[in-house]
Amino acid sequence: MRRQSSFLALAISLFIVGCANLKQEQSLKDINSRLAELEQAQSKTNASLEEVNNKFLLLQEQVTANKNGVEELKAMAVPVIPPEDLKVVKLEGEETKKETAKKEEIEKQSSIKKTEYLPGPEALYNEAQNLFIAGRLSESVDKFSNFILHYPKHRLANNAQYWIGEAYYSQRDYQKALLEFKKVVDNYPNENKAPDALLKIGFSYLELGSREKALEMLKTVMEQYPASEAAAKARAKLQEIQK
Repeated sequence: MRRQSSFLALAISLFIVGCANLKQEQSLKDINSRLAELEQAQSKTNASLEEVNNKFLLLQEQVTANKNGVEELKAMAVPVIPPEDLKVVKLEGEETKKETAKKEEIEKQSSIKKTEYLPGPEALYNEAQNLFIAGRLSESVDKFSNFILHYPKHRLANNAQYWIGEAYYSQRDYQKALLEFKKVVDNYPNENKAPDALLKIGFSYLELGSREKALEMLKTVMEQYPASEAAAKARAKLQEIQK
């Protein structure tokens, strides 16, 4: 009788322990599931913040580019001569000159129609920026590439190359993004976008699973451009990775 009672007590204990284990397992599954959801939500939030930050940077660039464009136009402007300083001179063969000028203008207009219209550098750059901001990333890549093709020595050429990389990065094509960011570092090492390009090379390596290369790039940003905003971001990312 005592054996039966002991066996029953043992069975009940095992049942209780089993139930407790099942509850713990279920609880762990629930916790892991919630953690996965939180990580996914954080990833989406980070992507959204990155998108907002990119748009803000592009708008800042537009303001700067427009200001510089105005200053360049002022520098190129021809001084206006006051009317009282002008002298009326009667030119010989005036009618002949008018006819010649008219003929040249017609030929010029005809030539313009035959050639493809190309906006000025600031206008073309703004077109590319606006396409990026609107989320038309493939079209913005075409415009930025066109800008670099026609204005390779322009002060905004390094920016254009950088935003090509950002367009691919935003589309999660990290391999192409990596190649485009490297062009910034290789072709414009002393320009303003070089630190940001190095930072994004590190981020791209991280997304591609090359952790060691990513760490190397982030440390390079901090060493080569210690006072830059990119260095601060690299430091924060390193701390996040090495936790």
